Amino acid sequence: MVSAIADFVRLRAPGQGLYSSGDVLFSDAIFGRDSIAVAQALLHIQPVVAEEVIHALARLQGVVEAPIGPHSSEEEPGKIHHEHRALFIGARRISATSEALLRDLGARWGGDETGFTYYGSVDATPLFVRLIVDYCHSYGDSILASTTTHRDGSTITVRESLRAAMDWITRRIDSSDVGMVEFHRRNPDGIPFQVWKDSGTSYIHSDGRLANWDAPIAAIEVQAYAYDALVGAGSLLGVAEWRDRAEGLQRRVLDRLWMPDKDYFAMGLDRDTGGAPGWVDSIASNGALVLDTSLLYGLPDSDRYVSGLVRRICAADFVTEAGIRCRPVSEVSLVDFQDYHGVWTVWPKETFDVVRGLERHGLHRAARQVGNRLLNAVNVAKADVEFLYVSPDGRVMYDFRGVDKREGSREEVVGTNRPEAPQAWTVGAVMALKWWFGAGRPLHSHFARGFEGEREALDVEVVAGMRDVEALEVRADVQRAYERRGDFELNLDLGRARDKRARAARRGSEVPEHETRLGDFGNA
Repeated sequence: MVSAIADFVRLRAPGQGLYSSGDVLFSDAIFGRDSIAVAQALLHIQPVVAEEVIHALARLQGVVEAPIGPHSSEEEPGKIHHEHRALFIGARRISATSEALLRDLGARWGGDETGFTYYGSVDATPLFVRLIVDYCHSYGDSILASTTTHRDGSTITVRESLRAAMDWITRRIDSSDVGMVEFHRRNPDGIPFQVWKDSGTSYIHSDGRLANWDAPIAAIEVQAYAYDALVGAGSLLGVAEWRDRAEGLQRRVLDRLWMPDKDYFAMGLDRDTGGAPGWVDSIASNGALVLDTSLLYGLPDSDRYVSGLVRRICAADFVTEAGIRCRPVSEVSLVDFQDYHGVWTVWPKETFDVVRGLERHGLHRAARQVGNRLLNAVNVAKADVEFLYVSPDGRVMYDFRGVDKREGSREEVVGTNRPEAPQAWTVGAVMALKWWFGAGRPLHSHFARGFEGEREALDVEVVAGMRDVEALEVRADVQRAYERRGDFELNLDLGRARDKRARAARRGSEVPEHETRLGDFGNA
């Protein structure tokens, strides 16, 4: 069985939190979003990780307004960084591969040969605030008075860092004509979609058009994270204005991002060529991420939203034996290759977010069923893998590095990425789930919403629609699951060529939707 604890030790970055992975691409990189996700998952198990991450991100927090244009780092005052790389980590020089990545990305993102800090992330800042708030709820607020040396040489407290992050959030809301926290890159060579699903085809309309990254985009999960930040920081620091802002944001999200005909949230709002905002109306797993926030608490019709999200995300369209797909099988025609945030990809990170959301809303049976799939996936793949490719009919590419020991022809996966392992946020998810299953430790450190029994019928309903899956506890069962794997081989060259074409054409597929026929898929 995979040892998440051994991988966790390997990924610890002294004084900086965690490396994103222990593999080729991210082994010497500190990502803001990734670090926060792991710290949040382990908050009730390893609070010292949260302390390290909070201080590390406060040190790198934005101070100045970066210019608009090529080579911009996209830094803004109060903003939490996306990616940080340095030539030396302590006394150790990074690997040759990491150094080559540093030089390439640094040249594009405002760095130099010794390092860079790039700020192309819209969700890291509200997630940072939420982590501080949750830490204080669990362990007291003394951390707010602790200090760290900022990257500009000044000494700041965590309280000051928290306020700077909140100022960034409120400025974003005030500058938006839809009153939301939007992203829009400053650097033409920066990341177009500045959220966790940052692949080039991740935000896509139901007619196959990519979301318009030339104008601001409001992603659904970012608004929920911002709501948590406003409510949590407002209560922690006694700022009534932030709580009032949260109520306004909540109303706008429900009014403008809920799709009544689909009983689900849109991925977000983008702009048409005339600047008018409209839904990014494809169905994606993003909508269900709202469940692991407090956005739907206290609403008179909260059950309407919760049941719509849960019935959708727990259906066979999304659920596989390895976890939750990024996009449902019913939308397989939108992209004509296996993009790494699409129908074919299952991320333990996002699957864990869904598990947390289900558990948070009292759907404990459904949460355990989805959690079993996550644990089984990493054990069968024999790694805390970044993601797994899963075909529309449910076959899993457990040989995720693209090397299968079987002979003969294999089905081609036209993918853009080879999954990394071990991946930090997979490690955090696995450790948290094992504590929940084995020691009965909750997935959340301080939430007690009183949902017990209220959603019993919904829980029973959605679990009845899933194939019952138990956590695999003996090697023989793991081996049998591995032997059921799909026979696949990655074609990265073709996948990257199609991804480049899709970005240029601003469409996910060259094949009209009516010419694509969807095959049957099983009840996972």
